Amino acid sequence: MTRITLIISLFICQLIFSQQSLSKLTEKYTPYLSELNQDIGILVHKNGKTEVASIGTRNYNQHTIFNIGSATKKITAILILQELEKGNLNLSDSIGLYLQPIKNVNSSLTIESLLRHRSGLGELVGKNFENDFYAKNDSIYNSNPLDRIPENNSKKIGKYSYCNTNYILLGKILENITDKSYFDLVRERIFIPCNMKESYPYVSKKLKNLATPIHKGQDVTSYLDYRFFANYANAAGSIASTLHDMAKFYNHLFQTKTLISNSSLQKLIDFDDADYGLGMTKFKNGFVGHGGNNLGYSFREYYNPITKNMILFFGNSRFIPFNKMLKEELFAYLKDENKNIIFNQNITTHFKKTIGKYLFDSHGMKMEIEILKKNNHLYFSAQGAEVILISKEKNKLYNGAFGVELELNPENTNQLVFRQNGLETTIKRIKS
Repeated sequence: MTRITLIISLFICQLIFSQQSLSKLTEKYTPYLSELNQDIGILVHKNGKTEVASIGTRNYNQHTIFNIGSATKKITAILILQELEKGNLNLSDSIGLYLQPIKNVNSSLTIESLLRHRSGLGELVGKNFENDFYAKNDSIYNSNPLDRIPENNSKKIGKYSYCNTNYILLGKILENITDKSYFDLVRERIFIPCNMKESYPYVSKKLKNLATPIHKGQDVTSYLDYRFFANYANAAGSIASTLHDMAKFYNHLFQTKTLISNSSLQKLIDFDDADYGLGMTKFKNGFVGHGGNNLGYSFREYYNPITKNMILFFGNSRFIPFNKMLKEELFAYLKDENKNIIFNQNITTHFKKTIGKYLFDSHGMKMEIEILKKNNHLYFSAQGAEVILISKEKNKLYNGAFGVELELNPENTNQLVFRQNGLETTIKRIKS
């Protein structure tokens, strides 16, 4: 009995230690997330063990519900492949076989061209989606969205060009073939077989444990309208789920083959030259998944079918703060590599001289950039977007969400070296 108690105690200690390890990695982000009134929930499945961490003040966990956004697309693709297995369609079929003529939509486009974003269709979920979210315009939700598809771009036909319209049309095709709503199909064919008891076909403010949606620092729960997700995002981005359920989903998809056959699974991850399969993206080192962004929510998922390791994390805002940096740290953690990144806690003092406005004039682009101080933090402002800055190396500032690096020029305090995704240029101060 004593030995059994000791084994149990050691197991509990080991579990607590592993949880603290992930928390230790992420806790340095909390002051910055708190400043932004945002939060992040994380799940890491590593060598057979699952760990969860929360960043921010709301203490999210694996059962917190959020909108998975465009990660919905792989589920739509799986439903299409299920119909393929039933013999009800072929990927080479023209969409005109299943849909009545639609303005600005070429009926000869194939189902596969929609799945792979190679249709050239105009974007239905366009620039006005933020206004539509706030407007609560009944006429938008009650009208047929297919009547609002913009003109296509003939130059993009056959070329990869990400577009939500593709998957909204795929949802309509599924409904016409099965004579069921897209949402019923998701429940019956995905959630129930995978025992995803905390998942829903679309977001509703009435859902228990729903993450508080934040937009531009403000709680926008009062603006939530299920129709924005059900009618607007639809088969391209409507689903609500949890980290716990999405981990289940990947287990059923790749390990137990609950949802589709192995041959269909190979079609799902048959990646083209754009590293896009059927509603799935190919990442580095054998990981696959599909991220999602919506107003109030964002989600990232990385699953390795060989090792079964995975990283899932979500934010309660449209963009995940420090997304790029956090992802790099989590992947290093997955490989037992300790990067030991430490943030400069005196950033406003050490980088006081950088505060001001600068001109970016390079690579055919001209814009004004400002570094400003708010609440003992530094912010980077450009083109209407304002993001928080950190420093993890001497004389360098980072925006961890978009991978922007700003380096001080010791010889000229009125200049900064600007780097992003391989681009490097010098920006010059225009106003202190």
